Parts: sequence; C-alpha cells; structure tokens
Amino acid sequence: MIAKGIGFPIVVIPGIQGRWEWMTPTIEALQAGHRVITFSLQELRPEREKNGVFQAWTRALDLLIDRTLERQVSLVGVSFGGLIAARYAAHRPDRVTSLVLVSTPSPKWRPRPDDELCIRMPRLALPYFGARGFFRLMPELMRARESWPLRGEFMMEHGKRVFQAPPEPTRMAQWLKEFIAYDLASDCKKITAPTLIVTGESKLDRVVPVRDSKRYLSLIRGSTHQVLANTGHVGSITKPYRFAEITGQFIYAAHAAARAAKTAEERVKSRSAG
Repeated sequence: MIAKGIGFPIVVIPGIQGRWEWMTPTIEALQAGHRVITFSLQELRPEREKNGVFQAWTRALDLLIDRTLERQVSLVGVSFGGLIAARYAAHRPDRVTSLVLVSTPSPKWRPRPDDELCIRMPRLALPYFGARGFFRLMPELMRARESWPLRGEFMMEHGKRVFQAPPEPTRMAQWLKEFIAYDLASDCKKITAPTLIVTGESKLDRVVPVRDSKRYLSLIRGSTHQVLANTGHVGSITKPYRFAEITGQFIYAAHAAARAAKTAEERVKSRSAG
C-alpha cells in the first residue's frame, strides 16, 4: 500500500493485472490535489477467502482505509478495479463519498472463446494475452501521442513498469471466474454515492466496449458519464492530467454538495430545536 499527496482521500483500485505500478502516471497526476491511496490486488490475498474474492476485497479495503486513518474516501476503480469499487460502494455506503468507474466491464460480461482460453490455461496463454493487448491498444496510442518518438517513449516507460511489476496470470484467471459467478448488477442498485462513469472514445476502446461501461448509467441511480477524448481503454495512463482534472472536478463537486446538504440539515434541526 502507498499513500501520497495531501487533500481529499482517494483510493485507486487497479485493473485485472492487479499492479498499482502500471498506473504510476495516474497516481502522480491525482496526487497534485488529493491524498492518493493505492495498492496491488495481490497484496490482499483474496483467493484465501472461502466466501469469494469480492467479499474478501471489501473486508481488506476496510482494513486498508482504517490504516490510513481515513473515515471516508472517494473510490476510483479502473477497468476490473471498477467492479471491486462498485461492490464496496454498495456494501459500505457510509465510507464512500463518491465513486468513479473507469472503462469498467459490464456486470453481464461473459468471456469470448479467446478469453476462455486465457482463463483455462492462464500461464500458457500469457504471451497471446500480451500480444492481443498490444494490438488492441495500438490505435489508442497512435491518437494519444502525436509522434513516433513520443509513442516510443511511452511504450518504453510502460514496458519498464510491466517488467518491474509483472502480472500473475493464474490469479487473474481466478478473479475472472469469480466475477463471472458474482451478481454485481444487484449490488449496483444499492449504490448511493455520486457516481461518474469515465470512458474513452467508442472507436478507440477495443478492450471494454464503451456501450458496456455505459450500462452502469441504468444500474446506478443518478450516475453520469464523461468521455476522456482521444483515448480508449487506458486513458487514465495516456492522458493522466486530463483524467485527474475530470476526476478531481467530480470529487470536489460531490464533496461540496454533501457539505451543503449537511449544513442545510443542521439548520433545519437548529430551527426545530429553537
């Protein structure tokens, strides 16, 4: 676990690869105006929990937030991390002031044949998984960086992060199996925190279709949607400062609205007492 910056506390939950290090540009951009708390999913050892990884992640997040001495936080869940964030917001409404789901798969996601191959044989299929990801993300990278030197620089930097914090395919496969069996749609209907759905452009996100992420608009009452222009699935990394701006504005607005509502409630109680 790491905690950086000063300001409203934000817990950032990484994607299916589980490593917060892959999101270093995002963390650095967000910490300019917030206290950013993040971790790797592997740190929490959810596979040891007999009742399922989502229940385990909820309890582990309780402990993590307690360790940071925060009572309430904003949650930012990226891709698969959005599933964990949504579940936590549904079951811990008193601890979540706002929720941001970034290019998050639909609760109804089901694996395609090539996904099933990766789930059945995660270690053997890892080279294919990596190559598939590279080709899916290339159109987005072409748009996000204006020249080949800048694209090359980004790929070198991100490749270094991946090398230093490699994914664990067996755990990734287990997490996906649990997700397929879990009823997240029912949880989403319980979420009361202000919620923002962030996606890239439909033509550029070739990992999670934008239409699938937008399904949360009908599942989470009052949720809103914003597009991170010139990005696809990894816009929080390729355009970290623009992502931080969008996220920060939403989080501040949610805090301001909550404070205004609390002040109004206190005035009503004061008048009633008088």
